[in-house]
Amino acid sequence: MKDLCLANHDFLYELVDGENTRQLMKWGIQDRSPFEWMVYLTEEVGELAEAISEHAYRHAPPDGVVTEAIQVATLALKIAEMYSEEFVELTMQPPPEEDQNADHRA
Repeated sequence: MKDLCLANHDFLYELVDGENTRQLMKWGIQDRSPFEWMVYLTEEVGELAEAISEHAYRHAPPDGVVTEAIQVATLALKIAEMYSEEFVELTMQPPPEEDQNADHRA
């Protein structure tokens, strides 16, 4: 399969947005540890692997792959969003000043 370079990104984002809404309706806003989020994402990746296998070897329709991939993407984006505030804060910090005496130490 060839990478389509996210040519359908508007449609894909609509699917992610719908999945996000579905998750919020089902579970509400979640507050979990980073480890728990990773466990949930790993579970979703496993379900994606199963859907790909079903499609490849049992000729299941591709909608199962799309559904699972959107669930993975949604959860991965939520994790990125949770960390993005901290990331932005770090990238906005001025670089640490270099030690002027570093070259003179032996």
